[in-house]
Amino acid sequence: MTALSGSVFGQGQAPATTTPAQGRGAQGGGRGAGLPANVPAARLARVSLMTLNFRTMLKFPWTQNPNENQTLDVFDLPKMYQDVYGVSHIEFQHDHLVSTEQTPPDAAFFREMRARLDAAKVTATQVNIEIGEIPNLAGEARAKWMTLGKQWVDAAPIIGVTRLMLNQTGLNEENKANCTSVWKEIQDYAKPKGIKISAETRGTGGGRGRAQAGGQPPATPPDPRAAAAAAFTLLKQVIEAAGAYSNVDIGNVGAPDQQTLNDAIKALYPTSSGNMHIKSSPNWDIGAAVRFTESLGYRGLYSIEVNGHPAVRQVYAIILANVTNQLA
Repeated sequence: MTALSGSVFGQGQAPATTTPAQGRGAQGGGRGAGLPANVPAARLARVSLMTLNFRTMLKFPWTQNPNENQTLDVFDLPKMYQDVYGVSHIEFQHDHLVSTEQTPPDAAFFREMRARLDAAKVTATQVNIEIGEIPNLAGEARAKWMTLGKQWVDAAPIIGVTRLMLNQTGLNEENKANCTSVWKEIQDYAKPKGIKISAETRGTGGGRGRAQAGGQPPATPPDPRAAAAAAFTLLKQVIEAAGAYSNVDIGNVGAPDQQTLNDAIKALYPTSSGNMHIKSSPNWDIGAAVRFTESLGYRGLYSIEVNGHPAVRQVYAIILANVTNQLA
C-alpha cells in the first residue's frame, strides 16, 4: 500500500512541509514525523487521516503487554493529527474503539474519545464497521449483525460521526438482492439519525469471471478494464436500490489504468458520502485522480489510507497540491 510509482512530487507541485528531527508531534507517536504543511487552512480541511495508518503504533485501554512499537495511546491521536499534520478529521477503524469485533460500543469510552477530539478541535468523520460481510447474511447471522450494526448507529452521535462504512466483500449477481436488503435495512434505521451508511469499492465479484466446475479458473480471464467496470457498476446498482452511499476507495477499484479509475469515480460520484479513501498504486497517478475528482465538483474529504508517517506524509503532500474546491 505504501509504494508509489515514480516520483511522488512529480504528481503536482508539492506544498512546503517542515520535517525536523523532532517536530511538535514528538510526544506520543509523532517523533520525527514533521509539522503541518505550509498551505492555506482550506486545503488542510480537505484531508482526513485513518487510524489504520498508525495501527502498529497504537495502544488501547485493553492492550495487554504492549510491544516496543506501541508508543501512541489511541486517546492521543487527535492531538497528534493537529500537531504533526494540521489535520482536523479522523476516521476510525471500529476495532480501535472496541476490544473485539463483536463487542458493542461502550458509551463511556466514546464520551472520553469525544472529549479528546473536542479538546484537539478534531472531528470524527467515519467509523469503518468491519463486523462481518453483508452479501450472504441470512437467518440468525443476519439478525445478530443487524443488532450490532444498529448499536453502532446509536453510538455514532456520541463521537459526532455521521458516516458508517460497512463491508460488502463478495458482492455478486447471485447475492445482489440479499446485500441490497441488508444494506437498506440498516440505512433506513440510520437515516432519521442523520447517518450515512456507505461501502467502499472493494470485494465486488461482478466482473471477476466465474470458476468452472471443480473450482478451475475461467478458461478466458476477463479483461481487467471490463472486470473493474462490471464491479463498480454492480456496486452502484446496489447502493441506489438501498438508498445508501459510496465511499470511493481509489486503491480498491481494481482499476488497471487512469481512465478506468476515472470512470469508477464518475459513476459513483452521485452517491458519494463525502468521504474518499486514497491509496497508492503503480496503475495510476494520485494527483491526477484528485484533480479529476475535483473537476466533478467534489467537496468532500480525501481520507489517507497507507502505513506509517513517511507514507502518510507523501500522499498528504500530493493531495494538498491538487485540491481546489472548498470543503462542503
